[in-house]
Amino acid sequence: MRHEGAAPARTGASTGRGKREAPRVEEIEVRTRDGWSLRTDVREPAEAPVGVAVLAHAFMARRTQFDRPKDAGFARFLVGLGWRVVAFDFRAHGDSGPLAQQGGEYGYDDLVRSDMPAICAFARSRARARLPLIVVGHSLGGHVALAAQGTGAIDVDGVVGFGASPWIRELEPSRPRWMIKRAVLAAALGVARRVGRLPSRALGRGSDDEPRVCVEDFGRFARTGAWMSADGRSDYLASLARVRVPVLGVVSDGDRLECVPACGERLLARTGGPQAVVRIERRDDGSPPPGHMGLLTSGRVRRAWTDVEGWMRNVG
Repeated sequence: MRHEGAAPARTGASTGRGKREAPRVEEIEVRTRDGWSLRTDVREPAEAPVGVAVLAHAFMARRTQFDRPKDAGFARFLVGLGWRVVAFDFRAHGDSGPLAQQGGEYGYDDLVRSDMPAICAFARSRARARLPLIVVGHSLGGHVALAAQGTGAIDVDGVVGFGASPWIRELEPSRPRWMIKRAVLAAALGVARRVGRLPSRALGRGSDDEPRVCVEDFGRFARTGAWMSADGRSDYLASLARVRVPVLGVVSDGDRLECVPACGERLLARTGGPQAVVRIERRDDGSPPPGHMGLLTSGRVRRAWTDVEGWMRNVG
């Protein structure tokens, strides 16, 4: 299939552990308006879909964070409940090369103005009937989706943000924690400027390196306190008031830095439509709540995932 720059790559099927068969995966190349190819996986449910979920990954990550064979992962979880799932790699991540170590560059605005709109338009095009389209973003993917919706770059029916909050002072109530965030960003900027990128893999911080330009964007957000586009035309924080679709924030008491519950809730409060929060206080087995990445990589938070899916279904 071809969708305004979307071309099929290959189709395959695999079998998960035990008797449960993994959903069939169709790999697609989705082209952005500036010519970047984004590798995208489309998973179809066994029956007619109840809606379409676009999965947007975190900083220093890739789309495979949603597909964990050992515990099935969030993508298969949604497919098993009837959702068509569209998971993709942002530019310079995963299979959407060139990667940062290969010279791939991008700024934050490229994700808001090009990548997210291209994927959402593609996801809409795959629906023969009008199905609810919901973006589920983890961290970076969550606040990029909100910025894109608020500025009119996308038009979706709902947004779910797992641990989603940009690092700006207004969203961080704790001064000591803010000082730690500033120190972390300063260190990341120093490395990125020396090396030309943030070598996340070598530092053991993620699966994907990040280019200097994007790291500098995050540094600018923190330094100025303004979550704005580089050209000054888009105030992403102010635009949240124009997000009138339902928004769900998913936070964990085990997330001690990247997005503590108070930060996620402050971001959510700035949106202009219906709001809801799922707060994870412990894992399903009673053990301590997951950290930032564990929100979507742990197989022991399915009660929270079930609450999220129920909210998504109600939006539809």
